[in-house]
Amino acid sequence: MKKHLFALSALSLASVAALAQSSVQIYGVADAGVSVTTGMLGGTKKHVISGIMDGSRLGFKGTEDMGGGWKALFLLENRIELDTGSNSNVPSSGMQVPDRWGKRSVIFGNTPVAFSLAGTPVPAPFHAPLIAGATANLNLALDSVVKTLGDRLSAASFGVNIGNARFWDRQAYVGLITPVGAVLAGRQYTPAYELNAVFDTLGTQSSLAAGQVAAVPAVIDIRMSNALQYRVETGGLKAGFMAAAGEGSTSQGRFYGGQIQYKTGAFAVGLGMNTKKNELGGKSLETKTFGASMDIGNGKLSFLYNDVSDPNPSGLSALLGGLDQALTLQIKPALAAGLNASAPGAGTLLVGQINNAALVGMYKAAYVQDSTVMSIGYKHVTGPHTIYTAFNRYNDKTRFDSDTDSYGVVYSYAFSKRTDMNFVLTHFNNKGSVAATQGQAAPGQAGFLGGFTKAPGEDSNNFAIGLRHRF
Repeated sequence: MKKHLFALSALSLASVAALAQSSVQIYGVADAGVSVTTGMLGGTKKHVISGIMDGSRLGFKGTEDMGGGWKALFLLENRIELDTGSNSNVPSSGMQVPDRWGKRSVIFGNTPVAFSLAGTPVPAPFHAPLIAGATANLNLALDSVVKTLGDRLSAASFGVNIGNARFWDRQAYVGLITPVGAVLAGRQYTPAYELNAVFDTLGTQSSLAAGQVAAVPAVIDIRMSNALQYRVETGGLKAGFMAAAGEGSTSQGRFYGGQIQYKTGAFAVGLGMNTKKNELGGKSLETKTFGASMDIGNGKLSFLYNDVSDPNPSGLSALLGGLDQALTLQIKPALAAGLNASAPGAGTLLVGQINNAALVGMYKAAYVQDSTVMSIGYKHVTGPHTIYTAFNRYNDKTRFDSDTDSYGVVYSYAFSKRTDMNFVLTHFNNKGSVAATQGQAAPGQAGFLGGFTKAPGEDSNNFAIGLRHRF
């Protein structure tokens, strides 16, 4: 009996020693409130929502101190939508496709193909009617195809974690801290996004955050799965490098990113970059980031700049293939048959002039990104009061020139270190040089996307009030 008691005591002491060297913490954010957004299809949208200032979440993290400057760590973080209890959401505009992606006349123009009947046996007076008929029928067919492909796109990708794709959607990784830096493996925030979070005046909070003006398509990869990251911190210097690959591939979906920050006294500066390849191995989204900040009085002045390019958007190959297949198997045969009925042989000749590659290229161009995102703002803190004000600009340098500015103010009152009440007022100014392709962005919040206004050039205002508790 004494031997058993001794053994149990020894085990208890061993457990206490182990607990002294390791810890596991349950943490999270519960953030919910009311949001009102104007300029939307169907009128003003009023929602009880989750994630006004921060996306609501539940997380587990732990560390084990192994001595000698070595520690093991892990983090698992789940997305929570307080309004529905799920872990996915859709934009305020629902599954609406913007004109830039879903309107044939915007993507292709009114005469996408220049047909010719020169040198055919068809009498010249009939050339113009046949060409007009071919153009009109091709446009009608493209209208239908673009609508179908747009619906497919919205069902697959509009929103966050659609279909509850990942339980640990926010983050999931394990790591090792050593005397010469840390190595992390799993789903993590990307280096350039971390830099954005530091130098965005709002710290990615609310509809006034810098990234809100360019959220769909995103100008930066926020998280990356299948990632390895090396991080180091010494004095005022922080740096990190990340590499990731598509599941089972070293070329398709390959990602690299890096960032470096330096802070001294009241000043801070940072540089970062993300770059990746799409599912076909082509160069895809690349984001180069510069940030700087300076403490002024009881607040901080921050500046953020992103240079964005995406010549081969990821996930687009299926849609492009769908257009090519529709042209080959549906549009061309039907168009040829209809025109040949009026003038035998003329339909086949006209349809033969339809260049699939050119039309697919025009469709792809609607999704290509070449832009800059700039933000400047000031955060002022006095006791329990925090006031943020910022101006953000998305400058689209493609032929569509879909630009958006946002500006506004956010007020936060802290009841305690863990609980605050927040008030958000943001204006989105959608503009551009061509009316049909002006900006169409709508404000979301930290926890979800806004989507699109009812038409290009339509401005939007957002007012939100919410309660946030951190635990």
